[in-house]
Amino acid sequence: MNSMSMMAVLAIVMLGFYQCTNDDPLFSGFPTELDYVNLQEVHDELSVSDTVQLTIADPTIENTISGPKGTRFIFPENSLTTQGGGVAVAPVKVELIEVYKRGEIIQRRIQTFATQNPLVSGGMFWIRATDANGDELVFDGVNAILPYKTDAAGFETDIQHYLGSNQTAPSGNILSWTAGTLVVTFDGGAGANGEFTVENVKPDWNHIAAVYAIPAGEETQFAVSVPNSLDFAFTEVFFALDNFTIVGALTNVEGETLTTFTGSVPTNATGKIVAIALLEGKLNFATQDVTITGDDLFVVNVSEGTTAELAAILNAMN
Repeated sequence: MNSMSMMAVLAIVMLGFYQCTNDDPLFSGFPTELDYVNLQEVHDELSVSDTVQLTIADPTIENTISGPKGTRFIFPENSLTTQGGGVAVAPVKVELIEVYKRGEIIQRRIQTFATQNPLVSGGMFWIRATDANGDELVFDGVNAILPYKTDAAGFETDIQHYLGSNQTAPSGNILSWTAGTLVVTFDGGAGANGEFTVENVKPDWNHIAAVYAIPAGEETQFAVSVPNSLDFAFTEVFFALDNFTIVGALTNVEGETLTTFTGSVPTNATGKIVAIALLEGKLNFATQDVTITGDDLFVVNVSEGTTAELAAILNAMN
């Protein structure tokens, strides 16, 4: 090879070496494979087995069906029709979700708030019915009976009906509540600890709860910092109160913290903070038991874990 050819080859080699050592994308590695794209996917996985299916063989007669957590539904004869008022074709498939415990509420990405008002929960459910043709059915005169399974001492006769309503958070929508119109009654002598009856329920989310009026002068708020996950599009924080079945989602951003609504927490309350975050698509979480003294700032560092581990923590929260 003559000298000119050798110089040309050397120039090509040197140019290639320069390109390789100065082209950052070549050294950035392959795209990171994300376990989760958003936090809703985490909640979907946590609650994948929550929905149960029940069957009404003959909707022309009265039927009573029960969910595994004790919620009963009384369907009078011919109380199920198609959207246009037609006859439901048997058999009817009823899909049901029952939520009573604090951990279940967080698992399903729910809070017990109506706008900025905390609610003491008596239980909640989602229900839908379809006939053999797959037509979604309308309810007429269907009653729901919920066993008294939550911490609502002193609020039993104040329980009212609420409908599902989304509350916007930086990381996505949180299921919250708006006042409904259905009649709710409490029978303290029924069942093991009493029962709530909701008259004329409709498909979708239903919640029975009482407004938690914090005594004057005791209203406060707090903030939570998650230092190793400051991207609030991928970070959420819940607070579960000990005394009553009240769960709040911290949906406000102030600086590098997520905060409760102003005046929505009582001073000296105790409870548990649950922080959930995605770091590079990996699930991270942490819990912390706290006492609210007023305008507190709690620092919670999340660490990587599995949905099974997070589910075990939430399932232990009654």
